[in-house]
Amino acid sequence: MIDFQEKRFGSAGLANRAMRRRAGLHKKRGAYIGHDEMGRACHSDQQSAILLCGGARSGKGNLIIPWLVDGCLSSGGEANHILSLDWKGQNGLIAGLQVQQNRRIYNYNPRGNRGVPSHRMNPLSHLRGGSPTLVADALLSSASWIPFTDPRAAYFEGMAQKIVTAASVTLARTSGVVTLPELADKMAGLGSTSEEFLSFEFDIAQQPEPEIRQVAQDLRSFRAGKSDSGGFEGIKNEVAKSFIGLMDPQVRAALSPPYDFDFEWLTRADAPPAMVNLMEDIEFAEISGPIIRALFTSALIYKRRAISARPQFWCLDEISACGAWPLAPKLATICAGYNIRTAYVCQASKQLDALAPNAGEIIPNSCGTAIYMGTRSTQQASLVSNQFGKVTLDYDDKARQENARAAKAKAMAEVIMGGADPLTAMMSAAHQDRMARQKSKMARSLRSVDEVINEKNDRAYVFMPGVLEKPFYAKVPKYWKRRDLAGRYLGDPFHAKPGTVEIATWLGQRHRKVVTEDAPKRLRDWPQYRDSGKWSYVKGFRP
Repeated sequence: MIDFQEKRFGSAGLANRAMRRRAGLHKKRGAYIGHDEMGRACHSDQQSAILLCGGARSGKGNLIIPWLVDGCLSSGGEANHILSLDWKGQNGLIAGLQVQQNRRIYNYNPRGNRGVPSHRMNPLSHLRGGSPTLVADALLSSASWIPFTDPRAAYFEGMAQKIVTAASVTLARTSGVVTLPELADKMAGLGSTSEEFLSFEFDIAQQPEPEIRQVAQDLRSFRAGKSDSGGFEGIKNEVAKSFIGLMDPQVRAALSPPYDFDFEWLTRADAPPAMVNLMEDIEFAEISGPIIRALFTSALIYKRRAISARPQFWCLDEISACGAWPLAPKLATICAGYNIRTAYVCQASKQLDALAPNAGEIIPNSCGTAIYMGTRSTQQASLVSNQFGKVTLDYDDKARQENARAAKAKAMAEVIMGGADPLTAMMSAAHQDRMARQKSKMARSLRSVDEVINEKNDRAYVFMPGVLEKPFYAKVPKYWKRRDLAGRYLGDPFHAKPGTVEIATWLGQRHRKVVTEDAPKRLRDWPQYRDSGKWSYVKGFRP
């Protein structure tokens, strides 16, 4: 119970050891959130989403890499499937020793960067002709593919969504399954009078849903000039803009059959744990954003159909680069029910507004764990400071205490020199004596804005409202300085000397050779070793 008289200005503080123990942070399960003052690693095994917010070069990777290396064991101790959004193609390579977790690795890597194998994927494999949820799934996929971005463009974007949905449903029923290159080719002929497109338009007109048949009627009206042709040009532009990434032959090849991986595999009862790295280069984010969103949407739809399947952990690093994605803020609330734990990673919560209106406020409010480190902007620092709250401080008010001592001396002098009533003077002197020893109270932010900004990069503020009574002031050491992770990761492709990796040993920091050799026969059909037949590990730590 808070003593509101004593803590009149606020009762903010930091979590102590007992609070962390009650919150379950000392269990070796869930997502790593930092070390405490005793050097003990703390984990959060909640189902709720995580927000990791930190400026560039602030050390966010020292949390992300342990998430990927450890696999973020679920509260039941079961190994998760991992989906990692890896724009730089860095995290997946560092955490490439997934063989230690019996985890297969699949990569969407259309550029073939850094020699990492690329596996062909179909983001629309869930759109199948016989599926009872075909239309609903097509609507969800189209909404992620062409999201609403501006009220002034709502008509064009809405009609574009409707056309893509109708085309997807029709292709699924006529071909059995939908592929992105095939859908892109159909949409490239939108409004044309070619025999191929007119035949496809006829197929749309034969669908049982009146709304889908109406799309065919609208297309005929636009072509005949019976409707606003300028509006139709706007719709075509929206559709064409969304499929522009499919012009790239590398992207097209990565999304074309024969396919090496399907998200449906992750929901099978006998599926071993897997890590899926989405490694498109961030400079192509604007044109490839719809594809990345489609891949995650496909994974979500399959997991929704098989909630009891192996849990999944989604690391959404630099998620704002995906562009407008109205589904993204909802992932924090709906995914927990589907046995998926999402981790949003950004440089500042303001960046999340790129996903949807007010997402920078909605997502932090929906995350059960929020971690802030390396804060650079005063706006973000102010938010963190306000989240800490105020603390009530006791202090000696020197001027006030000196006045009280002077008043006490005056009361005593009046008795001796002026013949004042001794009883009254003693009562006044006693009162002034208490006032001279009385401490004053004041309010202070537990962490001021400047203190948040100037915090060390290896420190993090962890908030877990409703679980942890007060914020956790955590230390986040560099992952290569943790002895418990030695030999469990490979070298950083951007910073490590090729062929070596830095690890922590009982003798201190050491650089060890990365051994590359023929993979054991039992592993050669694993996706990460199938193409080259080689595997790599840290010398002295052979799996």
